Amino acid sequence: MVTTVYDCQNLHRFAAMGGIYGNVPALKACLQDAKEQQCETLLFLGDAIGFCGHSDEVIDLVRQHFDILIAGNHELEAVAGSNTCGCGYASPEDERLSSIAAEWSLLDLSEGNRQWLGTLPGVAIINTAAGRILLCHGSPDRTNEFLFESELDEQRLIQWLEQYQAVGFICTHSGLPWIRHLKDGRFAANCGVVGKPDNDGDPAIHYLMVTVATDSVQNIVVQRVEYNHLDWINILKREGVNAMFTEPLRTGLWTYGVASLPSQPFS
Repeated sequence: MVTTVYDCQNLHRFAAMGGIYGNVPALKACLQDAKEQQCETLLFLGDAIGFCGHSDEVIDLVRQHFDILIAGNHELEAVAGSNTCGCGYASPEDERLSSIAAEWSLLDLSEGNRQWLGTLPGVAIINTAAGRILLCHGSPDRTNEFLFESELDEQRLIQWLEQYQAVGFICTHSGLPWIRHLKDGRFAANCGVVGKPDNDGDPAIHYLMVTVATDSVQNIVVQRVEYNHLDWINILKREGVNAMFTEPLRTGLWTYGVASLPSQPFS
């Protein structure tokens, strides 16, 4: 994967967001929260599109507000002209249903924005005062790899950090946020997703906030954000979106993707 390196030596606090899936009000709520939390830089970790339309609208917001961006599996599939999600679910039925939702995202994706998506790198590194931080969508090895907290191989995490000479890495994709602190002070984290809740019965959505200082990462927080999900659901319903794809936004519980989860996703 193409890697882009950014100089962020003066950066103190940043927000990492992924998995917007066309959810415009959720993205706006997270952008407002990050501003209130005095985040200086916004990192986008992929999958702006991929769920029930509003693709150009959400891409315009991404292009306007985010400073550092990488591609997710939905971007890769859209650029390739595919109408599947390329999610990499273990369950074929989960993959099929997610691909149905992904088809909606192509209905209002302009050719100009589709071409722009093709310019996004697969991996990025930010050089901070605390050291290099690696950014990926799924994993540093594969864009659509699911990294669940309960299945994390610490030796594999260390190998990635050594390969990229990084003090930490941040991913998204699975929809389930987590933070792992390694014994040597390095870290790995999943920022969760902006576009849907994390299957815990709470409609709120999440992003990651990181505060750095000279020679250390001071604080890493999974930031919970509420938004007017009921109004958004009504908009999607009027547009003809199937209830299977709107119900998780209301209940905070997934209607697909569950069959691909480990029996215990979290440690």
